[in-house]
Formats: sequence, structure tokens, C-alpha cells
Amino acid sequence: MPPDLDAFKPAYEKWVKESLPDYRAGNMKEIIKKYPLIAPDDIPWTDYSGQPSDQTFALVTSGGLYLEDSQPPFDTESIHGDISFREIPKTVRRQDIGIAHLHYDHSLAEQDMNIVFPIQRFVELEKEGIIGKLTDTHYSFSYVNDAVSLVTETVPKFIARIKAAGVDVLFLVPV
Repeated sequence: MPPDLDAFKPAYEKWVKESLPDYRAGNMKEIIKKYPLIAPDDIPWTDYSGQPSDQTFALVTSGGLYLEDSQPPFDTESIHGDISFREIPKTVRRQDIGIAHLHYDHSLAEQDMNIVFPIQRFVELEKEGIIGKLTDTHYSFSYVNDAVSLVTETVPKFIARIKAAGVDVLFLVPV
């Protein structure tokens, strides 16, 4: 059974109202403790089947990556976070990437992007024939608290793009 978004929404709105002063003051530990977590009654799970060498892969990270020269950074000021996503090409270079996510230390990702977005490793797997194909477009999300808007507005658009690209395996790198 999916999470009850109708029940979550008022709890989330209350949390925003009560947590905004702490958020503005940078007291993240305090507001995280009060966040109204939602979880489904069951975990949606699909057993893996097939051979990686016959399948199309795409990557998605929650690392807040964006293309510095052509995409706006994610909104890092709002308590709600940013429900949008950025498309990242398979050919991306580290110097093309910016990071807009205030809730993790970027230092290791700045040294090696593959820590939060292992695109170079997946290109190698494709060249070696271990995976069948790596799509030309991959995705990045950032910090999101507004689960209702994410699930009702963004996720359907995201799923449509993944399906249109013929993705068999979506590799998630949570940050």
C-alpha cells in the first residue's frame, strides 16, 4: 500500500511552520528530529531478472548535481527543498558539474564525482560489455522535504522519461 499523502500533508505543513525558525538558524539536527517521516506499509520490490549485458541502465543521484553552464542550481534556501531534477549527459566531465545540496560534505565528491554519480564506472562497464547499454541521459535530484509535491508532480514526469528511454535498470545513488 502506498504512503498516505493526504495524512502526511497536514503533518508536513505543521512541521514547516514549527521548524522554520530553526531552519533559518541552521539548526538542522533539531528539525530533522521532528520531520514527519512517511513509509509505505510494504516495500515495493521487483526481483531482478535478466542479464546486465542485455539491459539498458540509467543513473539517478540525490547529490544535487547540475550542469554549471546550462542549468540553474537546485534551490538550497527553501525548507521544502527542490522537487525538480536535472538531466546529466553520459559524456559529462567533472569540471562541468556543480553541486547544490547543503546537507552533505562535498569534498570527496569534488575530488571524484563517481562517489555520488558513478558515470565513469558505468561507461567502463558498458565498454567492457558487462552492461548492455548506458542511456545518454541520467538524472540528479537534491534535497527534498516536500514529499507530496515530489510524488505527485515530479515523479510521474521522471518515470515517463525513464520509460521513454527504454531503461531496464535504474541505479540509484542516494546521498
